[in-house]
Formats: sequence, C-alpha cells, structure tokens
Amino acid sequence: MSSPLVIGRTEELSTLKSALTGARSGRGGAVFMAAEAGLGKSRLVQECIAMAEEDGMAVLRGRATQAGAAVPFRPLTEALFSIVRSGAVPDDPDLAPYRPTLGRLIPEWRDAAPYASDDSPVVLAESVLRLLGVVGRGRGALICLSDLQDCDAETMAIVEYLVDNLAGLPVLLLATVRSTPSPALRLAHSSARHRVARLLELTPLTDPQVAQLAAGCLEVGEAELPAGVLRWLTQSADGNPFIVEELLRGGVDAGALARTESGWQLVGGIPRDLPSTVAASVNDRARRLGPQWHRALQAAAIIGRRFPLDVLQSVCGLSDDELHALVRAGTEAQLLEPSRTAPNWCTFCHGWAAEALAGGVLPGERRALAAAAAAAVEALSPELPGELCQLAARLRLGTGDEPAAGLLYAMAGRRALDDGAAASAQRLLERVLELIPAHSHAARRAEVLESLLYALTEAGDVEQALRRGADLYGSVLLAPQQRAELLTRLAWVCVVGNHWEKAAEQVALARRLLSDDASPAHLAPLDVVEAHLLTLAGSQGDDRAARAEELALRAVRTAEEVALPATACQGRQVLALLARRHSFDDADVHLRHMFATADAHGLPIWRLRAQIRLATNELMRTGQAEQILLARQAALALGAVTAGSQADSTMAMQHVLYCEFDQAEALADRLLEASTRMHQEGESQFCLVIKIAAQAHQGRREAMRAILAEFRQRGGEQSFHAPVVFGHRAICALLGEDRPGAEAEMARVREWERTHPTIYYQSGRYGLGVLLEVLAGRAGEELLAETRAAHAAQLRWNLQFVLAAEAVLLGRAGRADAAADTMARARAAAAPFPMARHLLLRLVAEAALADGWGEPVDWLRAAEQHFHGVDVAAIAGACRALLRRAGVRVMQRRTGIGAVPAQLANRGVTAREFEVLTLLGERRGNPEIAKLLFISPRTVEKHVASLLDKLDRADRHELSELLSNLLL
Repeated sequence: MSSPLVIGRTEELSTLKSALTGARSGRGGAVFMAAEAGLGKSRLVQECIAMAEEDGMAVLRGRATQAGAAVPFRPLTEALFSIVRSGAVPDDPDLAPYRPTLGRLIPEWRDAAPYASDDSPVVLAESVLRLLGVVGRGRGALICLSDLQDCDAETMAIVEYLVDNLAGLPVLLLATVRSTPSPALRLAHSSARHRVARLLELTPLTDPQVAQLAAGCLEVGEAELPAGVLRWLTQSADGNPFIVEELLRGGVDAGALARTESGWQLVGGIPRDLPSTVAASVNDRARRLGPQWHRALQAAAIIGRRFPLDVLQSVCGLSDDELHALVRAGTEAQLLEPSRTAPNWCTFCHGWAAEALAGGVLPGERRALAAAAAAAVEALSPELPGELCQLAARLRLGTGDEPAAGLLYAMAGRRALDDGAAASAQRLLERVLELIPAHSHAARRAEVLESLLYALTEAGDVEQALRRGADLYGSVLLAPQQRAELLTRLAWVCVVGNHWEKAAEQVALARRLLSDDASPAHLAPLDVVEAHLLTLAGSQGDDRAARAEELALRAVRTAEEVALPATACQGRQVLALLARRHSFDDADVHLRHMFATADAHGLPIWRLRAQIRLATNELMRTGQAEQILLARQAALALGAVTAGSQADSTMAMQHVLYCEFDQAEALADRLLEASTRMHQEGESQFCLVIKIAAQAHQGRREAMRAILAEFRQRGGEQSFHAPVVFGHRAICALLGEDRPGAEAEMARVREWERTHPTIYYQSGRYGLGVLLEVLAGRAGEELLAETRAAHAAQLRWNLQFVLAAEAVLLGRAGRADAAADTMARARAAAAPFPMARHLLLRLVAEAALADGWGEPVDWLRAAEQHFHGVDVAAIAGACRALLRRAGVRVMQRRTGIGAVPAQLANRGVTAREFEVLTLLGERRGNPEIAKLLFISPRTVEKHVASLLDKLDRADRHELSELLSNLLL
C-alpha cells in the first residue's frame, strides 16, 4: 500500500534535483531533511538516490540506529563499506596518505596500516572528505546518512566537518533527522542559518494531498475513493503519509476495505473497530503471519530495532530454516529489512514497527525476554565485540538489573576510549555513574571515574576533566599513586592546550601525592610533563632551562631502563628542544636516540617525529632540503597527515628563502585551507607567517599588511610565531629602504625573546639584527663574539649576516684583505638565498665605500640588476644612487611605455615584456633570457605567456616573426 507517485513534495524534490546537479558540476553541499517519523523522509531519500543513479553518480548509504547509538562511526562505516567493496574508489595518489587513517572506518584498508597513523578526529574527518572527493570526481557522489538523531558523537563531528567543507567538491550529503531535539537537529538548524547547508522541514500532508495519496495507494482516481474513507484517514492520520498507508493496509488486511467489481468499498461502514494507531496496524499485520512469527517478531523488537539473528534464534528456539522463513515473511510484510553489510543482523523497516510490537508484550514477559536475549548475547559472543556490548547492556537494563548494565556500559566506554572515540566514551561512562550505586559499588565507580577522566581529556574538555579530577583527587578509593597518575595526565592535557597555570597546579598536586620514596617509574611521566612546562611556558631563564633538562634527563634514564618507550621519546623530544640553545648537533644526538627507541618498540609516529626534527635541523644548518623531502615522503607513506603537514610547512618557508615565491604561496594556501578546516589554529598561524614572509621578501608592504591583519585576528602576535613575523617585517622594511623601521622590528624581536622561551632561531636575533647594529655603529666585536658563540649563528640563514657583520667591522678597522675574504665567505653562505645575497651586497657595499675595501661598485651593480629585475624599486634606486655617489656612470632604466613600439604598447605590452620579446627574437631560451635580465626562468615563462595572450600568437616562433616584421 504505497503510492507510485510522491505526493506533496514537489518543492523538496526540486531542491534535491538542483543539489544533485550542483554536485555533479563540482558545487557540492549538504541538505538536511527534518521531520517527524512517517512524514516521508525515507521516500524522498529513495527518490534522490534514483535520480543520482540515473545520472551515473556514486551513491553511498548509511544509517544510525538506536541499538548502536554510541557505536562510533557506524553510519559512515556502512556508507563507505559498499563503495569500497565495489571497487569504485580509484587508486588515486592524492588519497594514499589518508588510507591508513581511513582504515578506522574501512576494514579492508586496515591491513595496509598495521599501526594507527594519526588518531586525530579532525584528520579522520579530513580523510573522509578527501575520499568522498575522489569517489565523486568526474561523475559526482551522493552520500545519504539516515536517522542522525540516533547518531554517535564522533559521526556527528565528521558530518559537521563535511557540511562546512563540501563546497567546491563533487559531493552531496543528504542527511535525515527526526524533528525531536537532538545534536543532529541542532546542527541542521545552525548549518541552515549559516548558509552552509539547506534544511528541508517536511510538514504533514494537507487533506487534498491525503486524498491524492490514498487514491494512489488504491490505484484509483480521487473521485473513486469510497465514501467516508477520506474523512477516516484525515481524522486518524493527521496528514502522516506512513499512517495513511498503514491504515489502508490494515483496513485491507482486516477485510474492512475490500475491492469489488464496482471498485473499493467499505464493508460495514467506517472501520471504527480498527485502532487508529500505527501500533495496532503493525501488530495486526504481524499476527497475520501466524502466531509463531508474531511472537518471534515481538521478541526481536525487545532485542531492538536492529538485532542479531543468532540471538533471536536462541531466544525463540528456532531452527535455521525457521529463522530464514521468519526473515523472509517479515521482509515480504515490509516489517523487516536484512542488513546489507552484516549478514547476521536484521533491522525493522521503521522504528514504529519495533515500538509497536514491543509495546504489545506484558511487562513481566518483556523482562524475561530481555534476560534471555542478554544471556544469549553473552553466551554466543563472550567477548561482546562491537555493538554487542552495548546491546547486552541495554538488555540487562531492560531486566531492571542496573548495576549489571552499568558494568557492561563501562566496558563499552573503555573500548570507545581505546578506539579514540572520546565523546562516545564520555557519554557511556557518565551513563554508568547513573546506574551504579555509590554505596555498594564504590570501587567500580572509582574505576569508571578514572576512565571518564581520560575520556574527557582526550575529548579536550579540560575544564570538565579538571572538575572530575578534583573529585578523584579527594577520593579515598584511589591510592595516592593512582591519583598522581591522573593528575599527571591532566597536566599534560593542559600543556598541550597551552593552559600553563593549570598545568603547573596539577604538577604541584601530583608532586605532593608522590612520596619521597616513590619509584622512578612513577616519577618519569610527571618529570617529562614538568620539563615541557618549564621549557614552553613563562619567561626564559637559565634556572628554568637547567631544571627542565635535569627532569627530562632523569625521566629518559628511567624510561629507558624500565621500558617506557613513549615516555623516553617524549623526554628526548624536550631534551632536543633544550639542546638547540647550545648546539644543534647535541639536539641531533637526542633525536637519534628518540628515533632508535621508537624504531625498536614499534612506535612509528614517534620515529617519524624524530625524523622530521632531524631533517629540519639539517635544513637550517645547510640550507639543503633533501632530508626534509625524504621525511615528508615517510609521513605520506605512513599516513601521518599532521606530521606531513608540518614537513610541508617547513618546506614552504624554505621556498620563501629560496625566492621560490609561487611554490611557497601555493603550498601555504593549501596548508592554510586544510588547517583552518581542521581547526588547527597554531598550524594556521604558521601558514600565515609563510604568506607574510613571501610578501615581505618581495618588498610588497601593503600585501604583507593585509595578511598581517588576519594573523593578528587569529591571535598570532601572542603566539610563538610572533618574533618570526617581526624578523620578516624587518626585511620588508630594508627592501623599502626603511632602515629605522627595520631596526625597530629587530628591537621587537629582542624584546619578545627576552621574555619568552626561544622556539625559532631564524628570527634575526642571531643574524640580521647583528648586522644592522654593526652598520649603525651601535655594536662591535663584543656583540659579534657573543653572537658567534651561539650555535644558532652557524645556521646558514644566520651565518650569511654574521659573516657580513664581521666583514664590516674588519673593514672599519682597516683590515681590507681580511674584510674582503670574510665577505666572500658571507656571499658563499648566501648562495642558496637570492634575495638575501643581494640585500647583503647592498647593505655592505655602503660601508665598504665609506671604509675603502672590497668591490662595492660590482656589488651594487649586481644588487641593482637583481632588484630592478624583481621590481623592488626602492632598493634598486638606492643602489643606483650609491653608484653615482661613487662616481660611476649609471645607465637610465627604461621604466616607461615610451620604450615600447606603439603597435605593441597599444596591445598592453610592458617595457619588461618588450625586453623579453626582443631576446626571443634573438632565439634565446628561457634560462639565457632569465640570466640576461636577472629574473627567474619562471618569470620569463609568465612574460612569454602574457605576450602570447596580448599579441594573439600561438607560440614563440610566431612572436619572433612578429618582432621581425616590426623591425622591418
């Protein structure tokens, strides 16, 4: 009894069709469908799927159920399962880094990733987004997630992430939710308010639409409906399509509505003896299958809307054949739907069906059936894997045994925590505390509180974790050592979340709890946390650093003796950070130990962290990027998305120093988009630092200021990234010939690093700042000696400036040959950095002219050529002015359009493009043109492309011919 046509949903169908069209063309998005049960959400989903399949789109389907309400990711696992098993996911290299993380949802991919590579929920959400984008590429994809009111918190987090980020992807998310209060409904409304999703709120059918539906179900015209039927339906169904269909089905089954030769007739008038509730209709339909099947369906409903068939078989004593017959009969009666992904499970087609059947069972019998089902679950699967644990808990609760149910929920909560589903674990464990009485199960409650504390910290709810931690701290049920371990855990969470004061409070409390004779194994994790706290928080000071180093060393020795490999790696990490103050070589020693420990104990993420830090140190020492590129490849192979992004951001900054600005900005933009989407504020700030640096190193002050505004808005000037930004702003000022501005920025660097821990060593304090002080005559050998004593001065970016400062002092002292030799070393150190190398020439040449040493004229000519070629006018003009002051004749630069033939100028050809065109006419290649014009080959390519476009020519040969004709 269903209509072949969808009645009363024309506008909704139009919206869905438009959304599918947008997804196929790469304009993806999300549509939420909210309504009471029975108003037609499932029918519209079916219609949307049919439209998508007709257009060749990929279709993924998943559904949340009450039985598995807190089973993490179940709807997504079901949705992704079919598409992966069908082979519809291409072997796309862009997806490779995310496959290990997706193994948490896709069983077939777990073997490829024996170690969980990145358990961040945000990385998992990004991985699902990437997978959907790949699946939909070239054809579009539709992912339908139904009944999200019953969804787990982890799935909801991913759904929210998808809603925020599907624009620009060929994917449509269609999600259904009941209109009763739930996190899913709140997300639907908020997404619609923020215009990141559309919300379709289904309303009951009008009386005329009910008439159309009834006529469609009975396959007659509206005028042929029996007298009284429409009034009966409108009064009983309240416009609910499902109830309309159920009432018609029940009337036909009961014989009160019969088809005769003259059409449909009511037998005995309006069937008032038929109940007006769906429950009665469902039970009546089940009874007509036979008493045995009716009782079996009632037992299934007690188990849950979704139930294991072997449990039902055990409870009802059915043979295999009888079980298959029951499923077949229930399916034909449109009561049951076998699971597509789990052959041993079955689901009631509608929640009302399960509720109606369960409601017909007397309370005593309900408790007996629930007890039998719980016993069957525990007997058939003693380990209670997956959602069986929660199913057994719910059944025990149905028997009235709350403590037993609570213990099972506790098991499920701990498993959810182990799987990284902290929000689900939190909800389950809080439920346990409601069920287990304090007076008789005090020890159990203490264990649950401990697990809950871990869940809260993993979920990032520091405030709630601290409150719960205070409860546990005062608990007499936990030994002091246990309470200290919990406080250590809380302290680490506070350190990671930059809650320095709270972290210090937890460390102090833990120290008080641990007696003087506490074992080193218990002290090591706390020592590591306090070492990180001393290193990262508050002001600098040798006493804090020394204490941090002492604690970290003690923790590492203990951890390596008693086999606490993660603690050992954690300690080595902070020791490497501390060692950088004195020697990057010493830092590498710790990192190599960290690498070896992680490798020996199968800790791939820690091994990768060590590799990336080693590669970063090598990059800063030498300016060579080979090792960081290898580390990035290792991160991608492991599927460590976060670590890979850190390697990428390091490489992006290096592109800036290499003057590869297009590559730097493209990589920074990609990383910024991903980190913003994933709410990784620190990473987003550093991406903006890269973009600021890229503009600064090109002398683009206004463009840099625009990015600085966003950096400030994100709190960047209160972050560890602040001194790096000050240093790059100093470079921008120098390129604009604003020496006082540059000196002011370097003063900000020194002041910031005087009161904060030093994290970055290329901010200028150990390089550019020293050169500026020497040039200004405010510093001499004392500052230079102090700087040279710092290992950071040997980093290649810093070394070029330190050597240049030394050369200036030598020249000022009249030691011309030594000054020239030192300047040659400075230029060699600056070889990988084109902008910095020529900036050095301009800065030092002025001092060399004044003191009479070196080759300042040649240096100024080279600098002028470079900065003119990259359109940094101020410093190029300063170089020309210095050359004139030195008595050197300087050729006037052609900067006006008058240098370009009128025929070309009228087409928009610039002076620089005409220079490129002239060299093309001489049949010169891009590298040679770049060398002659002091620009990069990539810039030559851009000029050639612009000429082809402006002059409407197909290739370089036609440009050369055009130039020949002009010259004739």
